Amino acid sequence: MEERHMRNDLNVTGSRKTTGGHYNRVNIDGMAKLDGDLDCTSLNVNGTLKIYGALYTESVTVNGMAKVEGELQTNSLDVNGTMGVHGSARAETTTVNGMCTINGPLVSSRVRVDGMTTINGALATPELTVNGKCNVRGRVDSERIDIGGMATIDGDVQGESISVQGNLKVGGLLNADTVEIRLYTSSSAREVGGERIDIRRRERSGFWKALGLGGAPSFRAELIEGDEIMLEDTEADTVRGTRVHIGRGCNIRLVEYSGDLSVDPEARIGRVEQI
Repeated sequence: MEERHMRNDLNVTGSRKTTGGHYNRVNIDGMAKLDGDLDCTSLNVNGTLKIYGALYTESVTVNGMAKVEGELQTNSLDVNGTMGVHGSARAETTTVNGMCTINGPLVSSRVRVDGMTTINGALATPELTVNGKCNVRGRVDSERIDIGGMATIDGDVQGESISVQGNLKVGGLLNADTVEIRLYTSSSAREVGGERIDIRRRERSGFWKALGLGGAPSFRAELIEGDEIMLEDTEADTVRGTRVHIGRGCNIRLVEYSGDLSVDPEARIGRVEQI
């Protein structure tokens, strides 16, 4: 690490094509193409940069446009403009206020998306916060997940705590100790599992009411299974739990419970079995 600070800086203000290599600070205010891997202390892009190789740096800030044809490894990834990474990415912290596409898996200690992010691979992070839009084409492993915007995840989602105040679509299993979903729009998962599952409607206000996005407040799943389950406006093939409350707006084909069951008069249930 100390060796990096002894290197020369690279500053591009006009248009330049050069080889990659080892630098201290790299600042791109114009247009640059680097042929080969880039290893530097810090990278700041206010113009346009294309790297025909991998990027290794302590920090990268993109206010303009950047494209990396190889993998990315950094401590800090901050995207306010547009960034594309062709390979896998590893970052201590990842913050996206602009637009970021990663064509591979992402491993990061903290991920916050206030802009738009697409990850064409799996995502592994202890802390995931989405207030913008996030698409993950693989599975998500995280301890804490907070969704205030829109998230579409093709694979399974595994966490300790999952809180949704926006729009969530999960193609696989949504599993956590605590699952709390407040329905402003139409959300879904193939299956939901957890110790405590709480899915209830919230009246639209602010962002969702102003834009009218996401459909009517509802949740759809094939199977919902947990110890304590509270549901509203949910359609499911099977709900299985110890203590189960089926609230207003629910349409459940089969309810299996081993402890307590309460049903709202506005709910519809096809069959009930005590197990």
